[in-house]
Amino acid sequence: MLGYYIALLAKKKEDLQRLTACQSSLQGKQSEFNTNEPKCIEPELTATTWQGTHADKFDDIRESGIHTSYVDISGSQFSNVFSAISAKISELIAEIASIEQIIANLRAEEARQNQAKAN
Repeated sequence: MLGYYIALLAKKKEDLQRLTACQSSLQGKQSEFNTNEPKCIEPELTATTWQGTHADKFDDIRESGIHTSYVDISGSQFSNVFSAISAKISELIAEIASIEQIIANLRAEEARQNQAKAN
């Protein structure tokens, strides 16, 4: 029984470590993503580069389609992911504390049984 909880504790700690590393990596990706936002509306179209109906339609697609989606990803979607990761991290921390308490109780019970056998 004790071995099961020790293995479970190791797995939960590994999960926590992986999730924390994922969160850190994702924060770096979010920063990189935000830095590259202006690129989705570049180059700016001018009368000397491209003009007319097709240029206007292209600009509309870039602004309302691509840029709007880009802003949504960098804002609410990243926020939702970070909230989910934080919630799971909190859940794992609570599970780890609970498992550590179970292990301590099992070890204490084992020590009491060994003490009783010795007497």
